[in-house]
Amino acid sequence: MTIYDDGPVHEPFGPEYVRPKNADCSDCDCCTAALCAKGRASLSECAGHVNAPELVERVGNCPCSAERTRGTLSWRAAMVRAVTFATEKPLREALEALLARIADGPVDGGLEPLLPKVVVRRYVKWAPGLTPELTDFGRAYLDARRGVPRVESLVLVLSGDEDARTVQAAVPAFSADQLVTVPLDLVANSRTELGPKDLESVTLYAEVNPGAREADDVVLTKVRNPAMAVTARPGSPDGGQ
Repeated sequence: MTIYDDGPVHEPFGPEYVRPKNADCSDCDCCTAALCAKGRASLSECAGHVNAPELVERVGNCPCSAERTRGTLSWRAAMVRAVTFATEKPLREALEALLARIADGPVDGGLEPLLPKVVVRRYVKWAPGLTPELTDFGRAYLDARRGVPRVESLVLVLSGDEDARTVQAAVPAFSADQLVTVPLDLVANSRTELGPKDLESVTLYAEVNPGAREADDVVLTKVRNPAMAVTARPGSPDGGQ
């Protein structure tokens, strides 16, 4: 019996047959390269692509696919989620003030009763005895609330990678020459009426943060397709009876 990413395999060909072992990942000591390639491009991370309990435990904190690792699909989705909450359903004032204090300098976590509420949202990294620190998501939230105002921008999709579940896009409000990596499902969905095969050279609109520190920090929200057909409702001024 041999153990692979998807669990134990009982070889049917007798003791002389040995299934080739998948190559180990060069960036972690818990996964194969093939598993990490799947995990990086998945919101369920590496653990979502194995089914044996002992393997789920082993790869459950893999840095190659983790939400905390910049550039993974899970990280990009969490950045979008943080900005969406900031612009559409912000924290109450006391929690937002706590994030601002943590951003401004050292805070004694033991004296902050509200700290667990921002830790559980993954806006802050903290453990007893340590100094609370903003995560990328906490910083994205604060920037959306108190940084350079977000603006609507053209978004020209130049290419897509279905395996990585991302697209490369030009966002003029951010940069004339730096491309931005965007989760594929953010631009190819029921709201835009586009599929993964429809994206190349498509022009969309989205709200973006033009003051982003670098391309990876550009977060698109409220993506819309200007070419999408608008169906008038019966009885409406533009298409009714």
